[in-house]
Amino acid sequence: MADLELKTKISMRHLSYLTLIVLISCQGKSNKNYLDFFSNLNLSIDTVIIDPGDEIIFLKHQLLNADIGKDGKYFYNFNSDDHTLEKINLDELRLEEKLPFEREGPNGTGPSGAMSVHNENQITMTGYGQTALFSMDGKKLMTLNFEDFFIGKKATKGGERLKLDRVLDTNANRLYVIIHSYIDESYTLGILHLDTFKVSRLMLESFGKLSNYNIIFNSGGIRIFESPPVSLEKVGTKVILSNLITNTLMWYDTEMDSLFMKSYNSQLTANHKENEFEKEYETPEEFEVAKRKLRQEINFMPPIWEEQGACFYRFSYQEIENIGGEKIRSKVYLTALDKDLNILGETLVPQLTKKPGRHFAKDGEIWIYENINDEMGFVRLKMEKK
Repeated sequence: MADLELKTKISMRHLSYLTLIVLISCQGKSNKNYLDFFSNLNLSIDTVIIDPGDEIIFLKHQLLNADIGKDGKYFYNFNSDDHTLEKINLDELRLEEKLPFEREGPNGTGPSGAMSVHNENQITMTGYGQTALFSMDGKKLMTLNFEDFFIGKKATKGGERLKLDRVLDTNANRLYVIIHSYIDESYTLGILHLDTFKVSRLMLESFGKLSNYNIIFNSGGIRIFESPPVSLEKVGTKVILSNLITNTLMWYDTEMDSLFMKSYNSQLTANHKENEFEKEYETPEEFEVAKRKLRQEINFMPPIWEEQGACFYRFSYQEIENIGGEKIRSKVYLTALDKDLNILGETLVPQLTKKPGRHFAKDGEIWIYENINDEMGFVRLKMEKK
């Protein structure tokens, strides 16, 4: 069973019965060589810097609240200091304008949360209690308060929290969220139906071992909770769910109304984190050592869609032990997947020597954020046929 693919489908139409179909295919020996795909490509990098003009581009949080526009021309970065949306022209490599937003009032964003581009004319702003839709000129078009999804009680049960990665689907009148239960350490995909205020839940199997990698610094009344990142992103009809600890992907197909899961057998890396760690640490030194050891195992980043090649790319990385005060370095790998999330190929990317920052695909290249002397820069990974 050298090549094992697990694919699970759960139909939303039979939620009351939780119909479950598992398809497993095993072969004595895999004829698929995932290294062939990249063997015909030359990988190279260059670096560009965004011209800020007379402004200072907001870089405090490593582009935590930033997103590329749907046409790939503009990159939007939310500045929580002056409460503006920085509109960056990627074709011309310059800050084109700053779009003002209000903190308070009828059009207020409230405390700045996660920003994402909804379409070319709208963005969403998300906090722990709500998600709101805004036009690019700062007008609030819709507010979704999560407590409204149940009469007299919250949309989540006790001990649950909605993760900040959320997808608003205005065509289907739905909001997709990841719900984390602190009681049983489970993760579910929550589908909030905006017309009926009902919530459907689907268990996320590939998230089952995430709790093994939650660690806590607990000393002197101070508690710091560290958990592996999770991601939720909509591409076409797929709402794709991923997490840091495994290469397994899940996706909800909005047309088929079904949830799928697929695991992969990498030829270059482990398929998931393997070691387990103590949950709580009483000294900062112990806590830092545990975090470093977690990073030294394989880490999987969310897949991104590349329109020109009609495929997904997904980075993974493994931090190299820092000896003698050297800069932290990582081995960085890149996996390509087709539109149906079947693996096409994988490769080590020797040109990249640290964890990729915020990144996206544009014109057949992967743009990776890099702070260059306090300016917004991007390392561009190019893949050209030999």
